[in-house]
Amino acid sequence: MQSCSICFSLALDPRPASGSIGIWTSNAALIEHASAELAVAPDGDRHVVVAVCPEHVVEVYRGQIPGLAMAWKLAPHPVERPLVQSLT
Repeated sequence: MQSCSICFSLALDPRPASGSIGIWTSNAALIEHASAELAVAPDGDRHVVVAVCPEHVVEVYRGQIPGLAMAWKLAPHPVERPLVQSLT
């Protein structure tokens, strides 16, 4: 079972991931551990797919983790180049 990528990026004890979500971020640790990268914005934010635990799904949804936003919400800026690229 995969561990939560957000736990890893925040240097927390890893919790088991319950699934994957798409997020907008410029967090290098999350981008590095993403299973896919779908788009890049002009300011460097990336739409990536990461494995997450249930607690972090809720925190990202509520906007409680700085620098992360749910990707299914409207992009905060125009997307420069869409990607369809698996990182694994």
